Amino acid sequence: MFARALPTDTIDDACDALLQADRLADADVEASTGLSPEILLSLRARRTFSEARIMVHAATTLHAMPLTRAAFARGDLSWGQVRGIVAAVRYVDAAGRGQIDDLIARTNTRDSDPDELLSRVDDAVASARADLHLAREDRAIERGFLAVQGRLDGSASFYGEADAQSTATLLEALDAQAEDPVAAEDEAPTRATQRFDALIGICESSLNGGRTHTTRPRPRLLATIDLDELTRTGRTQGARLLWNLAGRPATLTPLATEMLLCDATIVPVVFDGARPAAVGDAMSPISSKLRAALIARDGGCRFPGCRAPVAWCDAHHIRARIHEGPTVIDNLILLCRRCHRRVHRFGWKIELHGDGAIGFSRRGQTYSSYPRASRRE
Repeated sequence: MFARALPTDTIDDACDALLQADRLADADVEASTGLSPEILLSLRARRTFSEARIMVHAATTLHAMPLTRAAFARGDLSWGQVRGIVAAVRYVDAAGRGQIDDLIARTNTRDSDPDELLSRVDDAVASARADLHLAREDRAIERGFLAVQGRLDGSASFYGEADAQSTATLLEALDAQAEDPVAAEDEAPTRATQRFDALIGICESSLNGGRTHTTRPRPRLLATIDLDELTRTGRTQGARLLWNLAGRPATLTPLATEMLLCDATIVPVVFDGARPAAVGDAMSPISSKLRAALIARDGGCRFPGCRAPVAWCDAHHIRARIHEGPTVIDNLILLCRRCHRRVHRFGWKIELHGDGAIGFSRRGQTYSSYPRASRRE
């Protein structure tokens, strides 16, 4: 059983230490002993101070989650799962913690995959604190960068940060390009070397107008979304990326999912419970001819003041596809990812005029954007 991956004595030891932390956190230990609960637990249970501090915090959190506490005491939850749950509910109020406690109690924690339980807890936290999920996603996107430290001989070191969506896009592309087998396993380069070679190959192909010797299709970002819910309610709780660097696959906020749906190739998969029952053909709403016309008209991001090139842009539906917006040239504009997110998040109203100008309106202010072909540089 998954939850019994640790030896029983290790679970019992963790339980005993957590129960001690519970008693210490519940009493005014410092007033009677002159020592903090963390120091006292460290001395009594022979734990490091950092371990003791984590346990006291976990005990305090589990006061509001008695069902989770009982599951751990029975050995149905590992100490690692408890730490993950405590970290996940850090910014959730008492009512939200109660709901997550009920969720854990309804889950067969003894026989289920430990990571699957934590994924469910993550989803519940994201639903309870959608504002925090959105703020974290905003910060990750704003922190995105790629730094190049050049050397005198022309070589360089690279360093950067990326949000979950950008990371998945980058590494799916690199892994798809680098997945060719090597002749001899003992001579195989490291995965890091393979990814570097793949990045150079993609860059060379781009500079060569996209022409390459391989017939492999262009790598795409893969994510799952509940289309039945989207069709029925016009809303979605968010997509889940199929590629992940480590741990559980990242989830996207409804905002990021709505952006993806503007310019997505959809492969319908019908499920019968957890079993895929049927798979349909990929459907792309924007044909190559329509995209070429869109690029010719806009020439890059159309948000006022933005100079992002075509390569950085998505095709945005002025009237959303989920609201029956047609995929025609008069309902499409190019927006870079940052401006695309800005339009969706803050509800900018967009109007396309007959002369090719586009008006962006919000809170009584309207700003105009003109096709780049008509601009005088």
